Amino acid sequence: MANNTIAQALIKAQQFEDEDKYEQAYECYKYAHEIDKNDTDVLQRLATCAQMLQQHEDAINYWNLYMAIKPEDPLSYTQLLDLYFHDNKYDYYMTRAKLKTIEGRLAQATDDYKKAINNTSDDKDIINARYLLAQTYQIIEKPMQAIDEYLKILDYEQNETVYLSLANLYIKEDKSAALHILNQAISEYPENNEIKNMLCQIYLSTGDYEKAENYATNNFDKIKSMLMQEKNDSAFEMLQQLSDKEKQDSKFAALMAEYYYNKNDNENTLKYIDIFEKSNQDSPLPSQMRALVYEKLNKDFEAHFNWGKYYIKKKNMELALDEYLNAYNSNPQNTDIIKELINLYSALEDQFACAEFCEKLVQIEKDDTATLKRLIKFYEEQGYEEKVMDYLYQLTEINPKDYETLLKLAKHAEKNKKIGDAIDYYEKYIKFAPNCDEKEEAKVKLNMLTTGEIGEEEGILDKILGLFSKR
Repeated sequence: MANNTIAQALIKAQQFEDEDKYEQAYECYKYAHEIDKNDTDVLQRLATCAQMLQQHEDAINYWNLYMAIKPEDPLSYTQLLDLYFHDNKYDYYMTRAKLKTIEGRLAQATDDYKKAINNTSDDKDIINARYLLAQTYQIIEKPMQAIDEYLKILDYEQNETVYLSLANLYIKEDKSAALHILNQAISEYPENNEIKNMLCQIYLSTGDYEKAENYATNNFDKIKSMLMQEKNDSAFEMLQQLSDKEKQDSKFAALMAEYYYNKNDNENTLKYIDIFEKSNQDSPLPSQMRALVYEKLNKDFEAHFNWGKYYIKKKNMELALDEYLNAYNSNPQNTDIIKELINLYSALEDQFACAEFCEKLVQIEKDDTATLKRLIKFYEEQGYEEKVMDYLYQLTEINPKDYETLLKLAKHAEKNKKIGDAIDYYEKYIKFAPNCDEKEEAKVKLNMLTTGEIGEEEGILDKILGLFSKR
């Protein structure tokens, strides 16, 4: 019903406009707006009509209402720029900056925010412009300029959001500066849990566990801080008092592992590391914790192996490689570490080192057909015929009926002028291969080899090449 009323009001307004009766049209638009204040079509017409009637304040108000509903539409920004140009330079530059922002021209927007600041003496307006300028600097990855703007805001007023924004920027650049600003913030807002949590996390990362405990806002961080101070009994008591829901959290398993590590109970430490890892497959923490346990137990292979996995998850391939090689040297017969080295060298695109460890693997796991085929492919690309033949022979020992391998052997034997071997492998291939075009081609090739046609052709070619070489 309301939509019909709005439609009727718009029709009436259009009739008034056609008769140049803009005052009456304006009243119709206002009536429609009162029915639905979120109708942007009505707002657009209302704002446009207000401009025609030189009702600039009303036009500005309606275009701002339009902007609030459709902030990504540049229409209201462009209209407001015209309205602000002569009388309000602050709002003009602020609007232009916002327009450039939605157009993706963020670097240019910063210049307009600065001009807006220079065109006002109102503290509230200055703070608003500086805040948007600081946020824009963050988006375009200019942290030092963002920090500078946030600090200038604090010269005008204390602001929780600004303190937290500054702390987040400082954490990436300078943790001591982050601590300084957060300590200022906590003195102003002692009950702000977000500030407390940031302080706790920084103190945990810098090793000031007593202060971390003081600022902990949840049980897990408090227990962590206590365990790092080896307040083991108090921490264990808190662990037992956690709710059932908290005990289902993977952090519980991690803290239990830390508790048992402190108590030198390696069996339970490893048990809880396994539990933690089940729900945190990508976390480097389980590997790090295992490595520390195995170091304590003087198990060099296991320690190096887990440090390697830790560095893999940390994306530090060079340190991972060092640890994996140390693990291999501790136990060169362990196929798990050999497979990890194969994968790592492959990721590092070191194909020769990768092949080296593939060879070590098939010396131990002699029926690993996938690795044998990988070696064959590598040595074919490198042109090492003897290696190719060796690994093809090894494949046929695993499966004498593998017709694809038999065909490859036949072709490589023929290529290396081992005619007897070529004949033998073509015959075996034909025996086991299913009917296909390639099988028919192999029969023709076998016939030519057995009748000597291929050998004769090659002999004639050798003589011709010999004549040319004598010249």
